[in-house]
Amino acid sequence: MNQVNVSGEGQPGRFSLFMASKAGRALRVALGAALRGAGVFAVEGWAGIALAAAGVVPIVTGALNLCPVAPLWGGHFLGAKYCAARPPKR
Repeated sequence: MNQVNVSGEGQPGRFSLFMASKAGRALRVALGAALRGAGVFAVEGWAGIALAAAGVVPIVTGALNLCPVAPLWGGHFLGAKYCAARPPKR
């Protein structure tokens, strides 16, 4: 039976390492900007306002290197914890 690591310690997966990297953080900020743009310019009414507000989350998490969903699969909330776990470059 597979056990889930809920302590936030151990080896992070490739997805977590990518999301903590500069490219992953930039991707989150770009996604948030796209959501905000779509909410402001493409979607009307309350749905547009909600979409633009939701776009703030990936922008903030990318800028501050946070991952609020990582604890769900045993990861750590702070992306900086993954930076030290990266394998050395060859």
